[in-house]
Amino acid sequence: MDRPTLTRTRLSHVGSTAVLTLASDKVNALDLELLRELPVVVEYCEQSPEVTALVLTGEGSVFSAGLNVNEILANEASHSALVLGALGDALLAIFACPLPTVVAVNGAAIAGGALLACAFDTRLMADDARIGVTELKVGVAFPVLTVELLKHVCGPAAESVMFGAGLLDADAARATGLAHRALPREELAGAAIAEAERLAALDPRAYALAKASARRSVLSAVADEGGRQIDRQVLDHWQDDLTRSNLERLLAPKR
Repeated sequence: MDRPTLTRTRLSHVGSTAVLTLASDKVNALDLELLRELPVVVEYCEQSPEVTALVLTGEGSVFSAGLNVNEILANEASHSALVLGALGDALLAIFACPLPTVVAVNGAAIAGGALLACAFDTRLMADDARIGVTELKVGVAFPVLTVELLKHVCGPAAESVMFGAGLLDADAARATGLAHRALPREELAGAAIAEAERLAALDPRAYALAKASARRSVLSAVADEGGRQIDRQVLDHWQDDLTRSNLERLLAPKR
């Protein structure tokens, strides 16, 4: 597969590790174009014999502030279906990738940014960063896949993380499972590469099978009829006037 042409992310290589950097805007918001690039990069990594692992980080001081609310509100309500569909495709592609994946949360990871981090095998974060799913504070619903990701990552703490709807510091993130390790910001990139190389040194077939086995319950929950029914309700919620009003308030200037 040819190296993909990217506009919202940057792809580089350190040895056999592919390093993808979110670079959409000053807060690395997840717009439709960026979300559509992520599965393309994952497919490229899976098909390239030179790539043995994938690392993701953000440009600047923010990892990602989540979905691009400006883009959602600038379009008709039906645009939400495209964005949520692309988010689901991106999360699934990363979560199901047979290669080792590592995320280096270099700054704030908010809402969709935190959920994106949850799709990775190993989650490292800067010790001065904050991470959390703030959707309920804003007034938007979680698609089923994102809830299953939180349950997979946080275990018994998943509901407290969701219903708390706040941002956690590095210590709390490690306690809830959102992060495996916290490091000084200047050490984060090197640690992410080292972790990717460590995982890539394991037998790749055994690693891929272990991932597939460990993640069956998440993928099954998304695919069953109950999950699909809830997701239809979630989409209706995102498209209704009240939810769009909630998002407009989020963007309103603070007094």
